[in-house]
Amino acid sequence: MSCIEKMSIQGVRSFGPDDKDRQVIQFFTPLTLILGPNGTGKTTIIESLKYVTTGDMPPGSQRGGAFVHDPKVARETEVKGQVRLQFCDVMKKQCIVQRSILATQKAKQVQIRQLEGVITRRRADGEKVSISSKCAEVDREMVTSLGVSKPILDSVIFCHQEDANWPLSEGKALKVKFDDIFASTRYVKALECIRKLRLDQSTNIRLYQTDVKYLRQNKEKSGEIQDNLSETQAKFAASKESVQKLKEKLQPIEARVDKIITKHNDIYQLQTKIEKLSSEKKQMEKTVTELRDSIENEFQGSKDELMQVLADFSTKVQERRDTLRQFESRLEMLNREAEKFGKEKSKRLVEQGKLDQEAERHAGNIQKRDQMILKLAEQYDWEGFSSGHVTDDKIERFREMMAEKFESYSEEAKRIKIQYEEKEAEFQQKLDEIRETKTKLEQSEKMKSDMLKKNKIEIRSITQELSRVDASAGKLESLERDLKRAEHDLTEAEQGVDIDAMKAEVTKLQKEKTELDSILSQLSSEMSRMHMQSSAQAQLDMLKKDKVGKEDHIRKLKSKHEDSLSYLLGHIPTENIRGVMDQYIAKQSQEVNRTRTALQRDNVELSKKEAQRKMLMDQLKVKEDELKGHEERVFEVCGSQNVDDGLGVLQTKMGELQDQKGSLIGASHLYKKYVSLLGRNDPACPLCHRAFDEEEEVQELVQELESKLNLVPAKLEKADRDLTDNQKKYDSMQQLKPLRATMSKLHEKEIPDLKTKLKAVTEQIEQLRTSIADKEEDLETKHNDESMAKQMHPDIAMMDRYQKELRELERKIAAQAGKMAGGDTGRTIQQVNNEKEEVQMQLDTVNRNLDHKRQKISEQSEHIQQLKASVNELRGEKLQIERDLQQRIKLEENKAELVSANQAYEREIQEARQQRQPLQAQIDRYREEKEKVTTLKEEKVEGAMDEARNVESRRKDVRIVQKEIVRYIHEGRDKALEDCREKVHSLQAKVDQLQGQQEELNANINKIRKDLTTQQVRERELQDNMQLRRRQEEIAGVNTQVDKFKEQLGGFDVTNLEREKRKLLTEQENLIKEKHVKEGRQHGLEDEIRKYKRELQEDQYKDAAVKYRDMMITLRTTELANQDLDKYYKAMDRAIMSYHRQKMNEINKIIRGLWRCTYRGNDIETIEIRSDEDDGGTSKRRIYNYRVVMLKGEIPLDMRGRCSAGQKVLASLIIRLALAETFCLNCGILALDEPTTNLDRENIESLAYALVEIIRNRSGQRNFQLVIITHDEDFVELLGRSEYCEEFWKVKKDQFGCSKIEKARIEALHMR
Repeated sequence: MSCIEKMSIQGVRSFGPDDKDRQVIQFFTPLTLILGPNGTGKTTIIESLKYVTTGDMPPGSQRGGAFVHDPKVARETEVKGQVRLQFCDVMKKQCIVQRSILATQKAKQVQIRQLEGVITRRRADGEKVSISSKCAEVDREMVTSLGVSKPILDSVIFCHQEDANWPLSEGKALKVKFDDIFASTRYVKALECIRKLRLDQSTNIRLYQTDVKYLRQNKEKSGEIQDNLSETQAKFAASKESVQKLKEKLQPIEARVDKIITKHNDIYQLQTKIEKLSSEKKQMEKTVTELRDSIENEFQGSKDELMQVLADFSTKVQERRDTLRQFESRLEMLNREAEKFGKEKSKRLVEQGKLDQEAERHAGNIQKRDQMILKLAEQYDWEGFSSGHVTDDKIERFREMMAEKFESYSEEAKRIKIQYEEKEAEFQQKLDEIRETKTKLEQSEKMKSDMLKKNKIEIRSITQELSRVDASAGKLESLERDLKRAEHDLTEAEQGVDIDAMKAEVTKLQKEKTELDSILSQLSSEMSRMHMQSSAQAQLDMLKKDKVGKEDHIRKLKSKHEDSLSYLLGHIPTENIRGVMDQYIAKQSQEVNRTRTALQRDNVELSKKEAQRKMLMDQLKVKEDELKGHEERVFEVCGSQNVDDGLGVLQTKMGELQDQKGSLIGASHLYKKYVSLLGRNDPACPLCHRAFDEEEEVQELVQELESKLNLVPAKLEKADRDLTDNQKKYDSMQQLKPLRATMSKLHEKEIPDLKTKLKAVTEQIEQLRTSIADKEEDLETKHNDESMAKQMHPDIAMMDRYQKELRELERKIAAQAGKMAGGDTGRTIQQVNNEKEEVQMQLDTVNRNLDHKRQKISEQSEHIQQLKASVNELRGEKLQIERDLQQRIKLEENKAELVSANQAYEREIQEARQQRQPLQAQIDRYREEKEKVTTLKEEKVEGAMDEARNVESRRKDVRIVQKEIVRYIHEGRDKALEDCREKVHSLQAKVDQLQGQQEELNANINKIRKDLTTQQVRERELQDNMQLRRRQEEIAGVNTQVDKFKEQLGGFDVTNLEREKRKLLTEQENLIKEKHVKEGRQHGLEDEIRKYKRELQEDQYKDAAVKYRDMMITLRTTELANQDLDKYYKAMDRAIMSYHRQKMNEINKIIRGLWRCTYRGNDIETIEIRSDEDDGGTSKRRIYNYRVVMLKGEIPLDMRGRCSAGQKVLASLIIRLALAETFCLNCGILALDEPTTNLDRENIESLAYALVEIIRNRSGQRNFQLVIITHDEDFVELLGRSEYCEEFWKVKKDQFGCSKIEKARIEALHMR
């Protein structure tokens, strides 16, 4: 229950605005007394409580202007009023709420502005949490926290003094107050909302039922189509599977046929080549025979020597004419070759340097490998590795031992794992056995408990049945007496009245009534004819006059619109002119709408095209900017040259720089070698190997070589720098290659395509604009014609109406003339009317007698039927009791058996519980042991695996080094080094050989001169020898090819291949025919499947089952919801009535007790609140009207206007106390402002005693708080005599006129 603890007030009414003026009041439990003279600010405390809890200003405060301390009094332009309240909410949690209001003095008035309100709560951990009015509604939070509604806070708990007598206000205001307190209007509106919602749902149900019927038909048809589709799909799948099998059969046959055809082609080609080569061989052999016959001296040397001899013949004439010049030329050629061999030697020296470095690295790897093997062998105590070099056998043995070591660790880990898993399995098996035993016991216990409960329920049922049988046995005699009495009453009722005679009388009266109805009808017809005959002539004259007027109106309207009708319609219709005009307007409206739609469509299309054009222009600009950016980037990197050309130039430069760098490195090695050679004893030239004449020449050559050697590092650095720069530029240009493809794509495709699209879209836009202009002109013309027709339409409608009325008048004139042709009956209207009244009186008498007879028959029949039903009911009840008495013995036996079975079940359940108790301890023990074994297993297995991983890592390191060593040997780098060295020596030998050739050149020239005379004959013979040699070589080559082809041809069996080919082609043709037939059927099935799927995709069949199910669910849920709404309506209506009745009785009971305890007069026994129920007329809303009455004896009188001022105050006070007692269950707070106003001394004393009694009765309620504000010190003294209050708050004003609150003791009042 909520309660208030203390409150601070500042800047409100007479409470000062400064911090020093803030006053704090603490509220006691259960009674807080506030005493002070009039005008000191006592009521302001109640107003502040109401403001801080509800946010409402006091009545008459001019929207808060008079509630805040006046800025003029404070001599400030702004005054801030603030109220802070500390309270406990309904959850017993402490809260603080703060509300502030700012008053600003303007020129003519005070402007009020509400500031942010804050509610602060303290969590369980002590942290404060605040909610401001920005993120929550403070008024609603306060209502929730205090646990009472706002009307209770306004009218009961913190009721203002000016509104204290509201229970005796006029009826309408009183009704509003009580309706708010009871919240009845809200619930009545909820009932009305439920009723309307139920009506709407009923309409929806009828619509849903129609939809369900239609959807059910669609679902059934959809299911039929789906079945057909499934059947066809199954056939299609089977057909597809058979076609696939045929394809699988065809595939190896086709492959084999292709292979045979390929072999046939190979055989044919080989045979063709052999025949061709045989023909060529015969021709060559013939040529060889002819050449042998023509040659006298066949050359015996090799072909190369023969070619050399022939080559020399072309130069011998020139050598004879200018021997010296040819000698010098040859000598120069030998010099160039010597220079070339020198360069080749330098290149080989560079290569030798690189290979030397690789050899050193190889030696280092061997040393590293040996150290690692020795270290690991020493670590694992392996013998045979510490002595001697590490050979291949040792390496292989090391690899095997490392593998064995790895396997041993792995096997150890597996062994440990298996060992501990066996232990785990043992513990798990024990756990499973114990759990199985426990589960069996629990299941047995549960089954027997269920049987025990079931038997108890059956025993209870049997006991109730036996009690009912015992009770029924005593009723049997009384039932027999009642049955006899009922049968006697039925017999008397059936014999007392003759129903058949009464039915005959009814039939006679019915016949008489029919005759009188016929006579009355004839008389009414006769009177009608007489009335019509007298007025027919007058009506005829009036109709003719109307006809002339209508014809005149039609003529005027035709002359008014004759030209317009001719323009629009082409003629003036004589009949149905309105229909013709309506058709024209409708047609013209359709044309206008069609033209407008087309125009809108063109405008939309124009907007799309313009947007497309803008998009294309933007894309074109982006592409052109992209191309321009790419070109600028290419220009920055390449300059004006082409990328490919630039890459070629750079590659050439980089190749030259690489060669230059290699030459420098080789020269460096070569120069160092030369310097070392020259530093030996007896040095010789490293190139020509000639000795030096003097030592100075050696020194000069060494200095020259050292100076060149000193220049090598600088040149190497420059070559590296140039190579790096060129490489960077080459990489940049390589990156431009994709960019060049992008530029090509942009320039050749994307930008031209965009320009073409842009041109096409621009042309379409121009066409659309022309079309829009034409359609706008056409739309304006049609719209004007439509407007003209619509303006004429009222007159045309009037003309058409006049024409219809004219035709109607002509018909009426003809009919009226026909009526006047009848004859006269010879009687007056009065005579016929008198006869009619007499017959009507006879008919009324007959009707009364007939109704009386019918009612009597109905009542008697109903009485007899009720008696028969009563007799049948008593007979049935008697038979049931007799059957129950017969079943009594069997029920007692069943009960005894069930009691015995329950006792056995209870014993068995107790035994099972005793057996089950020690099993859980065993389960826990085995589970802990299993977990320990699992943990130990994981630790040991992980340790063994770490050792295995360590071995594998070291083995991998050795394998990597060994791989490098093997790669060096496998690539033959050591052999390459030896080859390089040999080539260097070989090149040196060639240089020496060239020097010897230079010396031999003259001897060869002399020899050639001696043979000049026989050279021409000899030249011809040598050429024939050369041709003979070529033909012999060609014949040998042809023989080789023929043998090769014959060898290839010998592997084929041509006859069997041909036979197999024919067989496979026949089988292939049969399978293809069968496949085509099945594929044709498959296409037919596909067409059927597509047809069924199209039907299923139609709107009426698509998701038909889902739609039917959803609509069925909607229908059923709506029906259930409607039934629930009906139940809710009735339940809420009954609840409202019951709640209202209960609360009113409770309130009046409390009022009665308080009035009799408090009021000392004898003129009013008690007072009550009466609520008169009004059903609300046609609105069907229940309305309660309230009034306060006083009882004098048993007579209730309205108290309003009949009581004195004191009685009014006392009655209002008691009613508020009763309302607080009834509605404030979660809030025990009640504030009374000047409760003794207009009360005499006797009633004041009795009120004090009554309040003390209320406090005593509610003292057990922890948070009950009564706050009383008064100026009567005697009243405070009377309350202070009780044990519930020792101190009170005294309110007064200081010398500045600001209110102050001080605490005082009740004893101080006793001393005065």
